[in-house]
Amino acid sequence: MGVITLLFLVVEPEAVDCEPPQHHLTPSTQRSKADEEKHPLLAPAPLQGSLQTTAHCPEKQPEQALSIWSALKIPGVAMFAMCLFFAKFVSYIFLFWLPMYLKDLSKNSGPMHFSNEKAADYCTLFDVGGIVGGILAGVISDRGGTRGLTCTVMLILAVPTLWVFRRYGGEDLAHLLGLMLLTGALVNGPYALITTAVSADLGNHEQLKGNQKAKATVAAIIDGTGSLGAALGPYVTGQGLKHANWDVVIYIMMGCLFVAALLLLRICVKEILLLPQRRARYTTGTLHVQLP
Repeated sequence: MGVITLLFLVVEPEAVDCEPPQHHLTPSTQRSKADEEKHPLLAPAPLQGSLQTTAHCPEKQPEQALSIWSALKIPGVAMFAMCLFFAKFVSYIFLFWLPMYLKDLSKNSGPMHFSNEKAADYCTLFDVGGIVGGILAGVISDRGGTRGLTCTVMLILAVPTLWVFRRYGGEDLAHLLGLMLLTGALVNGPYALITTAVSADLGNHEQLKGNQKAKATVAAIIDGTGSLGAALGPYVTGQGLKHANWDVVIYIMMGCLFVAALLLLRICVKEILLLPQRRARYTTGTLHVQLP
């Protein structure tokens, strides 16, 4: 049944020549429209003279697809796209190189010695932390209406966390596992928020004027830029380990996270200035998240 629904469910009513639901109409207006549809012949015929003075509503123009350059002009698209580039740069370094890092760490530290299988098992805690971080980032940003501020705070906190992970992660297993959970939450939280809620918010930006064909373009720019960082991160790590050590790789990741936070600084300032208004709307239950 799930496969059938996936293949044959119509997403939009316009695809089968049906009118979309008029959610913006009041119940009384909906009843009047329903009465007109039921009794179209009872409506009085218009006078002949009035036909010439009746204003005709212009036909709705078909929505035009948004160009890449026009999408980049939307405030926040380029900044969030580059922020996702650096966030996925760091995240995919952990994804591909963390087992090898743990194996090298166990060789150089006295209290910890584990096999390749154990190193791979421990790496899953980074993803578990990412799940928790993504949920926390979504809840916090929804409550405050501050997507950019939430991402920036988590990225800034991830910078010293990486240093602590490198400095104290090899002392014992408890420190290592706890720091992996924390690092995964702070690194993957903004990554998850940008690829989901932020892309949806930017696709509904007021400059698009409800153009539904622009959402895919905006999301593709953000996700595509992030995928470029995901491809470069593991490659740069491999080249760095040929000529240096893990300290250099950690400092590269710290620099990437710091630059990602700086990219959202302008958005953060605007969101901080709008915090009193959004807090008042949240208390009245009328909060609508709109990126500045």
